[in-house]
Amino acid sequence: MTATTGEDLPRPQGLPLVLATMAVASASFMNTLDTTIAIVALPTISGNLSATPSQGSWVITSYAVCLAVILPLSGWITRRFGQVNTFTASVLLFTLTSWLCGIAASFNELLLYRALQGFAGGLLLPLSQSLLMRLYPPEKHGRALAIWGMATVVAPILGPILGGYITDEWGWPWIFYINIPFGCACVYLSWTLLRPYESERLRVPVDRVGLFLLLVGVICFQLVLDRGHELDWFSSTPIVVMLIVSVLFLLLFLGWERDEPYPMVELKLFAHRNFLVGTILIAIVYAIFMLTSVTFPIWLQSTQGYTASWSGLMMAPTGLGPLLLMPLIGERIRQWDARPVVCFGMCLMGFATYLHMQISTDSPPWYFLLVRLCFGLAMPFAFMPVMVIALVGLPAAKLASATGIFNFARMLAGSLGTAIGVTLWDERAIFHRSRLAEHLDGDSPLYQQTLALLAARSGDPESALAAVEGAVQVQARTMALNDLNFLCVVAILVAAALPWLLRSDTRPPESAQ
Repeated sequence: MTATTGEDLPRPQGLPLVLATMAVASASFMNTLDTTIAIVALPTISGNLSATPSQGSWVITSYAVCLAVILPLSGWITRRFGQVNTFTASVLLFTLTSWLCGIAASFNELLLYRALQGFAGGLLLPLSQSLLMRLYPPEKHGRALAIWGMATVVAPILGPILGGYITDEWGWPWIFYINIPFGCACVYLSWTLLRPYESERLRVPVDRVGLFLLLVGVICFQLVLDRGHELDWFSSTPIVVMLIVSVLFLLLFLGWERDEPYPMVELKLFAHRNFLVGTILIAIVYAIFMLTSVTFPIWLQSTQGYTASWSGLMMAPTGLGPLLLMPLIGERIRQWDARPVVCFGMCLMGFATYLHMQISTDSPPWYFLLVRLCFGLAMPFAFMPVMVIALVGLPAAKLASATGIFNFARMLAGSLGTAIGVTLWDERAIFHRSRLAEHLDGDSPLYQQTLALLAARSGDPESALAAVEGAVQVQARTMALNDLNFLCVVAILVAAALPWLLRSDTRPPESAQ
């Protein structure tokens, strides 16, 4: 064991605190941004590097899998090497791999560098959160978590907008190059300002069995989520095999870690009721947030004819609520009972999702903007206090492990919710299409009149039939999306009761743990 170097030092004040906060928060922002910025550039990347569209999706999958694998291990890595050392090295690796992704000469090279970038990014998420809480005193933990929350919620919305613009104007390598100046600044600031505040380092033995079980289980499960929809889920033998392997290995991991004296993941943290309930709540909130953030732009592009850039702009109002309200809630949450705040946020999110249910092919653009604005206004109330509930009050030595588990649950829930939601959307679209087709009576005078009118306009009877088929498909996908939003409303309203399972005093403590 080495002596502590920063646990007892006074916290930074003034300009050093501002610069350190900017460095830590921007690192989290870069990582979260990179989960979505590459999505709209996939067709261009695939074409330039001679990859099929199916292969191109591995640019996202490789990053997501490695991100998910490293998250639960962040606590052990931090205990072994120290928070500041690990954070600085992760930012450096993230910046280096961003440059390597941009200069990749082949698709396989890009996948390798993207995977390494995911490993670095997986450490940035929990460490940025725990470092911010160390920089601020307990009475200002709400402010620290609000800063982190703004970066986490706004970045996925901004990603597709920036990705579309940068790809069109500068070329796809620049979606990676954009990280370099910010990454270099983060490395310099974190090393110069945070190094005196290094955490205690422990020479913890490596739980090799637990590490092996966890890696295999998480990798297989994340691959099931990312590739299941494309491979038609349980009709695909590889998906079934990977699911069985993931469940088996994760169950073995849970059993092994119970009696392991030096566990890779501190599962005993779930003995804290507020951490357990807070983790469940953040998983539900983030799953629905990601599901609506993915399906709505797809619907705009597939049924309304929006480009990737314009569909991204329709999502922009979602980021206004967190930007405006999270700082305010972060300052005031210490004075409030967090339970009614979270309950209000969940109900407001349910209302926003209900507005999503009312969308039709005739809805004007201003309604799309209004719906996303309402959703964004709900997020600060439902998202930020949950982080306070889950993390404030835990011992400082456990924060790195807690934030790793917390973010692992959040990211996994986002992947799981999106995978299941998109599959249900497709299934319901098939159902509605068949029901609508039943009402297309070929002997109906109205149907024949419509076909004749379309044929007269296009000059081709086959084009008229294709137009009718296209209209049916658009309506089917719209109705299916509304079905999906209805399920989200039900899930949100049921989850709105969970905050009341928390302990009555959910306010941050006055003194450090």
